[in-house]
Amino acid sequence: MADHYDENDEEVVSLPGVDTDGERTENIDDGRIRRPSEFFVRTTSDDIDEQEHARREYFNKVVGEAENEALQAAEGLGPNAENSLLYRIWSRVNHESEEAVAGIVEKKVEYVELFFDLIFVYSLRTINALFHAYEHSFPPMSAIQTFLFLTAVVMQVWMFTTMFFNRYGRKALRDYISIFINMYLLYYMASGSNHHWLDHYIRYHGAWALIMLNLAYRSWDKLRFAPHLDDIDRRILGANVVHHLIECGIILVSIPVHETTGVVLSPLALIYGYVAKASEFRAYKARPCDFPHLAERNLLLVILTFGEMIIGIASFFEAGKNVLLNIISFLIVIGMFLSYGFFNDNVLDHHRKTSGLGFLAIHVIMILAINSTTIALELLARPLVPLLPKTMWMTSMLLVYYLCLLATERYAKEHLRTNRFKFIGFVLSILAAYLCLMLLAGHNQLVGAFITLVFVYGIFALLLHIHHSSLRKMKVGGYIS
Repeated sequence: MADHYDENDEEVVSLPGVDTDGERTENIDDGRIRRPSEFFVRTTSDDIDEQEHARREYFNKVVGEAENEALQAAEGLGPNAENSLLYRIWSRVNHESEEAVAGIVEKKVEYVELFFDLIFVYSLRTINALFHAYEHSFPPMSAIQTFLFLTAVVMQVWMFTTMFFNRYGRKALRDYISIFINMYLLYYMASGSNHHWLDHYIRYHGAWALIMLNLAYRSWDKLRFAPHLDDIDRRILGANVVHHLIECGIILVSIPVHETTGVVLSPLALIYGYVAKASEFRAYKARPCDFPHLAERNLLLVILTFGEMIIGIASFFEAGKNVLLNIISFLIVIGMFLSYGFFNDNVLDHHRKTSGLGFLAIHVIMILAINSTTIALELLARPLVPLLPKTMWMTSMLLVYYLCLLATERYAKEHLRTNRFKFIGFVLSILAAYLCLMLLAGHNQLVGAFITLVFVYGIFALLLHIHHSSLRKMKVGGYIS
C-alpha cells in the first residue's frame, strides 16, 4: 500500500480495494488479491509520537487477527468455530481494550523476588509457633493479638517492598542489595516473633526500623538518580521517603519508651504505615501498577502460605488419629487452594488498569486468614483443646478468606463481571448457611469437618458453574487452554 502526507501533515493511507469514502471496490488490484498483512502500517518514525505509536501498534494487531481469520477460513474453519485459534484468543482477552494492549511490556517476576518471598515462609512458621504451647487449652486473647500484630507487620514489609519493585524495581545491583538486606533483617525479626517477643523488643524493632530506613533510601535513590520520572513518579517516591522515615522514627522512639515505661507504641507505627499508603491512593491511581506482575507476586505468596498450611495439618496424620479427619483436612486445604487458583487463572483480569492498593490490601487480609486457618487446623488436631472455640475460629477465618476472594471479584474479566451480583448473592448465601450449620452441629468434630468440606467444594463448584455458564453464553466450548 502507498502512503503520503497532505497539506496538513496528516498521513494518507490508501488501501487496495477500498475507495476514499471507505466503501469496498474491487477485490483485485494490479491483478492479484491483497492479503491483510499488506495493510500493516509503520509504527516508528521521527514524526510518530508515543500515542500515535500505540495507536498504530493496535491497528497492526487487528490486521494480524484478520489475517489469522482468513487463514482459518481457508482451512475450512469459520471464525466462530469453537476450535478456531482466533476465536479462542478473542475469548481469552475478553473484549481487550486498545489501551490494555497498546505496546505494554509486562514485567516478569524475577528469581530474586521469589527468593525474597521465601523468607516469609520462615516468618509465618515462627509466628505460628506462638501456639505450640497450647496443647490442652484454647490460646488466650493476648496470644491471638500478638499473632495478628506480628503477621500484620510482616505483611506490611512485604506489601511495601512489592509495591516499590512493581513500579521501580530493575535488574540493578542496588535493588538486589536492598532485597538481600531486608531478607537478613527479616531473619532478625522472625527470630524474635514468638510468645516472648517483648523480651526481644530492641532486636525486633531495631530490625524493623532498619527495613523502613532501607525502603526510604531506595525511594530516595530512585527519586535522585532514575531517569524519565514525571511529576506522578516524583510524588509517589517523595511520599515513600517521608512516610517510611516517619514510620521508622515512631519505631525507634518506641524502644526507649518501652524500656522506661513498658508501654508498646509500635502498633502506632504499623497503623501509620497502612494509613499513609492509603492516603496516596490518587497518585497510585494516576500511575497504574504493572498488574500482571502484581497478580503473580500475590499468587506466589498465597501458594507459599498454603504450603505452610500443608505443614500445619501434618499432626492429623500421626498414629492413632481418625483417618477420616486427616482425609477431610487434606481435601479442605486442596479445595481452598483450587478456588483461589481457578479464580486467578480463569476469572482475574490480568490486564486490568488499577492502582494495586486495593488488590494488595485484600491479599494482606487473605494471607492473615489463610495463616489463621492453619492455626485452627493445628488446634483441631489436638483433642484436649476445647472444641467450640477452635471450631468457631476455623469458621470465622474461612468466612474471611472467602469474603476476600469475593472482594477480588471486582478485578474479574469483563464477561464475568456481568454476573457480579448473582455471584455475590450465591456466595453470601452459602456463607450464611455454613455459619448456621456450624453453630448448630459444629460441636461434633467429624460432623463439623464434613460440613466444612461440603462448604469449601460448594464454593469451588459455584466458581466453575458461573465461569462455564459465561463461556457458553459467548459460545466458547470447554476450557481455554
